[in-house]
Amino acid sequence: MMSILRRRTALAAGASLLLPLALAGCGDNSAGGDAKKVRMLVNLTDNLNQAYWEKLVSPFEKSTGIDVQIEGPTGKSVAETFPQQLAAGTAPDVIQSIYPDANTAPELLDLSDLDWVDGTPMVDTYSLDGKRYVVGVGSQAQSLVFYNKTAFDKAGIDKTPTTWKEFTDALGRLDDAGYTPMQTAGQYMTGLQLQQLFHPALNTSHPKWQTAVTKEELNIGDAYQPMFQHYADWLKAGYFAKDDVGLDPSTADGNFVAGKVGVYPNGSWFLASLDAAGKLPFEVGVFSPPVDDGQSYPGPQGATMADPYMIWEGSGNVDGAKQLVKYLATDKTAIETQLRADGIFRQGTDLEQSPLATEVQAIVDKAPELVSVGEGAGDNRLPVTGFNPKFTEIVQSLYTSRTPEQAARAIDQWVSENR
Repeated sequence: MMSILRRRTALAAGASLLLPLALAGCGDNSAGGDAKKVRMLVNLTDNLNQAYWEKLVSPFEKSTGIDVQIEGPTGKSVAETFPQQLAAGTAPDVIQSIYPDANTAPELLDLSDLDWVDGTPMVDTYSLDGKRYVVGVGSQAQSLVFYNKTAFDKAGIDKTPTTWKEFTDALGRLDDAGYTPMQTAGQYMTGLQLQQLFHPALNTSHPKWQTAVTKEELNIGDAYQPMFQHYADWLKAGYFAKDDVGLDPSTADGNFVAGKVGVYPNGSWFLASLDAAGKLPFEVGVFSPPVDDGQSYPGPQGATMADPYMIWEGSGNVDGAKQLVKYLATDKTAIETQLRADGIFRQGTDLEQSPLATEVQAIVDKAPELVSVGEGAGDNRLPVTGFNPKFTEIVQSLYTSRTPEQAARAIDQWVSENR
């Protein structure tokens, strides 16, 4: 579910959520398309299946008379299928679930002149060369710390930590109380968790740090070394197990659900696992990660645009495609359907949610900004690709022989060699 930010504008009350559905039916048919048909390529999943998508667009079809044809990938994913279709001249009108890049942007419609685009989540974060090629419905919050409230009570922790000193102290208290202080895991999750924890502090110290690295104004190792040190200190203290580096992420989920763990850094998608687990023998809470001493709390929230939509510039029905994307991104009912379906959030929404999801919504709403993660997004990007797997490899080396200083130099060397 994961996917990988300039300031995200909060929705104005009664504005973009409630924009009326455009009813104009005449489409641009210059490419020989059908003005009453729009093809939309989507990723089909267990919960976002064909029936879900058809139900989602049904009100739009009834209001406009435009037939929306839902198409799944012919390859493994939309990311693989869309370039193939572009090459074959069979691209769909609307593309869901992926973001523009240097290769696809020339084939996409620039949505910058559409007034309703301004209110959509993270739209400028994902812009390229100042052009808005993609709009989203919401965001997936990345920088969250789920915690066992019962464990906190037993450990005598009366408030969630806001600084690294408080966080480390809480881990020690949880350890003394007989809990696994913090749950980690192997595979992609080792590096991801460290990034999730550090997004607020890092983006306060170094706003748009990915761009700063690209401009050679910042060494990524210098930026991350303080977090490598925190992580190494917790590892040495036994606040998470050394063999967790080989643990399957789903097993890590299960350990937290079983009530054995104090804190578990994860993204908003973890809410689905908690819901699937049913009634737990303890209460779960969630908070934004700590920041450095002297920094404002909460810090910027790491996030990714969720349910992104793009339009192929060569579409035979550009007008119909615009109407469909506007409906998906601004119609109140369409937005709420999409938010409920995939555990995503949108600043300013009044969607009725579970108590824990309401806590996540509050974190998203209180965040001073939503920031890009990993390699970055839009114009705010690192000068390399493949950052996340390499970063995970380096974090995992802290479990064996590398020091935080060595880890910092290793990531700098990799960036230098792969620019």
